[in-house]
Amino acid sequence: MKLTFRKATDKDLNEILLLYKSVVKNMIESGINQWSDEYPNKEVLSQDIANNELILAIDEVKIIGAFVMNEFADEDYYKAAWQYPDLRWCVIHRLCVSPSCHRQGIAVRMMEYAERKARKEGFESIHLDTFSGNPKALSLYHKIGFTDVGEAFWARGRFVIMEKKL
Repeated sequence: MKLTFRKATDKDLNEILLLYKSVVKNMIESGINQWSDEYPNKEVLSQDIANNELILAIDEVKIIGAFVMNEFADEDYYKAAWQYPDLRWCVIHRLCVSPSCHRQGIAVRMMEYAERKARKEGFESIHLDTFSGNPKALSLYHKIGFTDVGEAFWARGRFVIMEKKL
């Protein structure tokens, strides 16, 4: 499958909302309470677009994945036991893949793209977090070289904070 990546625009918002809605529905059906109808919502995703930080994975003409890359970290990130605290880092947020494209390596390809983009922009490591009750996400990030460095307790439960040196 040929994937292209680009920044999201306001014209993409409705399709992006449908993507996240299908992902949330799939998570809930799988017993993963990471996201809900309240998050990620239109306001959050609109702000991601306005900040020029929402990146789309596109197969032909259909949006099949999305993620945000920026330098924003929740305050709990600063309590983590970072292996590389002095490196310049970015954060991946809200990575998702359409349920119709699961088990095709899309998330790995999206993260490979994120790593290339981060290196090109001068970042030396990537930070992220994922819900402790999301075994697929945990497995993905461990498989591609992320290390657990901390945890945070947010509205939906315990999240694992991770890091990867580029």
